[in-house]
Amino acid sequence: MRGGAGVSRRAAVTVNDVWRALDERFPFAHCADWDNVGILLGDPDAPVRSVLIALDATPAVIARLRRRPADLLVTHHPVVFTPLKSVRPDLGPSAAVFALLRMGVAVISAHTNADAAPRGVSHAMARRLRLRGIRPLIPGEPSSGACKIVVFVPPSHAEAVLGAAAEAGGARIGDYSRCSFRTQGTGTFLGGPDSFPRFGTPGTEERVEEVRLETVAPGSRVRAVLCAVRKAHPYEEPAIDVVPLREGALGGGIGIVGELPEPLPLDRALDAVRRALRPSWIHVAGPRRKTVRRVAIVGGSGAEFAFAAREAGADLYVTGDVKYHQALDAAAGDMPVADIGHASGERWILPEFRRVIRARFPGAVSARVIMDEEPLRAVHAGRRRGGEKP
Repeated sequence: MRGGAGVSRRAAVTVNDVWRALDERFPFAHCADWDNVGILLGDPDAPVRSVLIALDATPAVIARLRRRPADLLVTHHPVVFTPLKSVRPDLGPSAAVFALLRMGVAVISAHTNADAAPRGVSHAMARRLRLRGIRPLIPGEPSSGACKIVVFVPPSHAEAVLGAAAEAGGARIGDYSRCSFRTQGTGTFLGGPDSFPRFGTPGTEERVEEVRLETVAPGSRVRAVLCAVRKAHPYEEPAIDVVPLREGALGGGIGIVGELPEPLPLDRALDAVRRALRPSWIHVAGPRRKTVRRVAIVGGSGAEFAFAAREAGADLYVTGDVKYHQALDAAAGDMPVADIGHASGERWILPEFRRVIRARFPGAVSARVIMDEEPLRAVHAGRRRGGEKP
C-alpha cells in the first residue's frame, strides 16, 4: 500500500532541525560578540540526509565533498568571518563559499558558542585526558551584557511567555533550558481613557492574580527575547524589568581545569597529552621538571589565559598559538605552558557535533567527521657544524 491513509512518513530533517539540535547543546546565542555563527550558507528549510563535519572549509574538505557529496557542512570555524567584497572561485577567502554555493551545500558554523558551552571544546579535550573534578577555568559565557528578565504575567500565559523567551534564545543556563523562577502575587493597574486592558475596564482600578516570572538572556539575545516576551504576553503594556548580570551567570566559560588521576612527572604528563590529543607537535616553555597533578586547558588560541591557569593553581597549561613573548613569560615562570597547535585541540569537538546529530536523528541523517591536521608542519633544520657561525 503506497501513500494510502494510515501510512505515516517521517518528516524530512532540515538544516534548521540540525541547527536546533546543536543549539540545545552549544547555544548559538552564547557566542562572543565579534563572532559569526549559525546557519551561514544555504536554505534553512532544505532537507538534510548527510552531514560532513570539519574544523574549516579547507580545499581538502571541498574536494572531499566533490568526491562524496553531503547536504550540510558543519564547521567549527566560521566559513564567513570577515566581510566578503566578492564571491569568486579564484580568490582565497571566498573560494570555499563559491564552491559550497555551487554544490548546494548548506553550512552551519559553531565557534565560540562551542568553546564556551559546559561540554564544549576544552571539555572534550579534558575528557580525553581523563581529568577529574573538571570545572571552567574562567566561568562565564563570552557574550557580554547578560541580563535577568522579569515579567509579570497572568498564570494562564506564564508557559507561553517562557516558551517565547526560550525560543528567542533565552532561558538557558549552562546545560539547562527553559530556566525560570516564579512567585504568585497580585498586580494592580488603572487603565487610562484610551487603554484596552485585558481585564477590567478603563478608569477602574483592577487587582488581578499574576505570576512574577524570572528568566535570563545572553547579551546578544536580550532584544530578541524582549520582543518575543511582549508578543506572547496578553497585556497591552506588560510590566518588564531588565537587570544586568555579572559574568558567569549563564554557566559555561572559557577553558577547563581538572586533576589527573595521579601525579605525573612533566615528561610523562606531556606524553599523556600526546597520546590523548595526538597533536602534530608539542612546544613547551617553562620549567623542565615539574610534578603535574592539576592541568588547565584552553582549546585553540588561549595563551592569553595563562594568568588564569596560574591563578587556578595549574601545574601545566595546555593550549595553542603561543606567541614569542608569551613563551618568554612562561619560560620565566614556574608553570610549564604546552603549545599543541590550534587544530590539534579544537578538532576534538567535531566528534561531539556528530554525537549530537546522530542522537537526535538516528537512522535519518548520516554524519561523518574529518579530523583536520595542523596546516603548519614541523621541519627539523640540519644542525650547524661545530664552530660554524650563524
